[in-house]
Amino acid sequence: MTSSKDLFELEQQGITSTPAKQTRKSLFNIRQEHLSLLTEIEDNEGELTEEILAKLQLSQEDFQSKVISYGFVIKKLDAESDVIAAEIKRLQSLKSKADKRADLFRKIIDEGMKQFGYDKVESELLKISYHKSSPVELLENFSDNILQYVKVNFNINPELADKAAEAGITEDVLSVFNVIPSASKERIKDQLKAGIKIPGASIEEKKSLQIR
Repeated sequence: MTSSKDLFELEQQGITSTPAKQTRKSLFNIRQEHLSLLTEIEDNEGELTEEILAKLQLSQEDFQSKVISYGFVIKKLDAESDVIAAEIKRLQSLKSKADKRADLFRKIIDEGMKQFGYDKVESELLKISYHKSSPVELLENFSDNILQYVKVNFNINPELADKAAEAGITEDVLSVFNVIPSASKERIKDQLKAGIKIPGASIEEKKSLQIR
C-alpha cells in the first residue's frame, strides 16, 4: 500500500498512479507539517506517542486553516480506505475461486478412493487419508422448533438484589434486553450419548478427506 510519504513524492514528481490520482486534491490542500505527521504516524506503525498527540492538538492560533487541513487528511485516508476495500474484495474473490477449485479436486479424489476401495494413498511427500469424526447434525430451524414452546426471560439474582437496586437495575431495565438462547452442540452430543432423545438432533458418523 502506498504510504503518505510515497504519495506526496509521486505528486511532486508529477507521477499519478491510481491511488495518487484519488488523493491528489487532498495532498495539495494538506499542510506540509500535517503530511509529515501522517508519515511519522505510519513510520510508527499507527501508534500515537505523546509527542505526536501534542502536535495533533488544535489551538486558537490558525484554527480554521488547521481544521481545513485536517479535513483533507480525512478525505485522503478515506480514499486510501476505499482502495484497500477494493483490494480486499478482489482478494476475497480470488480466494473463493481457489477454494472452489480445491473442493473440486477433493471431490474427485474422494469419489475415486471410495469407488476403488482406498482408505489411504501416500508417497514420500504426501499422505491422503480419511479422518473419522462424529459431529452433531441439527435439522433446519432446530432451535425455533423447540423454543416455540418455551418462554425465556431475565430475572434479577435474589442474592444480588440489593446490589442491583443500588445500581439502578430493575425488572424494567432488564426488559429492554433481548434474550437469544443458543444450543450447545457439545451438550447436545453428551445428552444423545447418554440416550436422551432430542428432536431434530443426531450424531452422524463421517469421514473427511485429509491431505498432509
